[in-house]
Amino acid sequence: MRIAAVADVHSPRFLGEFVASLRECKRPDIFLLAGDMINRGQVEEYATVIDAIDDTLGKGFPIVACFGNEEYTEVRNEIISLISDRIIILDEKAEVFTIDGLRIGVVGTQGSLDRPTTWQERHIPSVRRAFERRAHRAESLLRKLRGNVDRRILLMHYSPCLETCEGESTRSFPWLGSRKFYRVLIKEKPDLVIHGHVHNAVIHEAHIGESLVRNVALPAVGRVTELDLW
Repeated sequence: MRIAAVADVHSPRFLGEFVASLRECKRPDIFLLAGDMINRGQVEEYATVIDAIDDTLGKGFPIVACFGNEEYTEVRNEIISLISDRIIILDEKAEVFTIDGLRIGVVGTQGSLDRPTTWQERHIPSVRRAFERRAHRAESLLRKLRGNVDRRILLMHYSPCLETCEGESTRSFPWLGSRKFYRVLIKEKPDLVIHGHVHNAVIHEAHIGESLVRNVALPAVGRVTELDLW
């Protein structure tokens, strides 16, 4: 099963690089968007990103997304209204897809930070409890899929581990991801974890326990990530 995945297009900021990379991609069986498709809440840019995928790779395969921090909470309903007929957005939800005879369960979440940003502390009520809840919710959704699907994928924006953040200052990890999700990986062992958010990473792949973790942030990787799920 061929997977295409990307995060942090921040359209229109890196839209040109994204489109150029799409032209080099093979048609996938599923396309995963790991958040920050748009820059600073510019809702209309989300449709531009989806148009680029449709125009370059065609239609007929599922496009599945989670939200990133630049898909601001206050515009998410507007995003859903704009593109929900074209893609599946998993915001602390799970969906099962049958592809090449395999049942693939995808859990989507923005993920969590170990330390909220100053902006988050000021503007998002109970943000620390929200981060705690997201980890518990992702673990619960993965557990419910266990034994009911052939493969489980965790699609998230923030990083679940230090390994795919190398290149960034280790001191900055609390603002890049969360150890709460590291524990989720060790406990639930999803087959594949896709994340973004870490723009300056120099290592894009790691194994955490039995899980393969891929950082697909466009600024870090330089292209759309393509991989086969065994």
